[in-house]
Amino acid sequence: MRRTDFPFTCNHSMDITNQELLEISLKIEREGKRFYSELAKMALDPKVKGFFLLMSKEEALHEKQFKRLIELKRDKSYGWENDSSLREFIDREFQTDIFPPIKEFSDQLPSIGGIKKALEFAMDAERIVGEFFHLLHNSCDDIEIKTLLTVLEKAEYEHLERVKIFKNHYLNEFN
Repeated sequence: MRRTDFPFTCNHSMDITNQELLEISLKIEREGKRFYSELAKMALDPKVKGFFLLMSKEEALHEKQFKRLIELKRDKSYGWENDSSLREFIDREFQTDIFPPIKEFSDQLPSIGGIKKALEFAMDAERIVGEFFHLLHNSCDDIEIKTLLTVLEKAEYEHLERVKIFKNHYLNEFN
């Protein structure tokens, strides 16, 4: 994965702002939506194309859900502001793009190996995002926000499982 500028995560102070979390979350979901929609454009197999289009639509939905979550009580304190494990996770995982640029493997994409590689990137990204929402949930003390975070975390882990199942099914068809 490539290095990018994350001005909102390079701040190594403990304070974790709602704005920082909103920016990270929106970036994650937008990257996911872009990643899956670009894969769909390049996929030759209709099953693969359909799967990536579905995943792209769901990432767009997650973006709206998280935006609503933070805007619900924008300036309120949620309990995660001084969570050191959350700060460490943000600083470790979000210094690079979660979803890689398609250019990194687009020439391989029509092949089984390229699709396998894309699905492996997707599984890794979905796992990290699920972990992020889990950490947010654990450090949050607002029941309404905790509930929304539970829904988002569950959705990310469902994505992870769906990608795993699709990968296994797709690869088994060619063996």
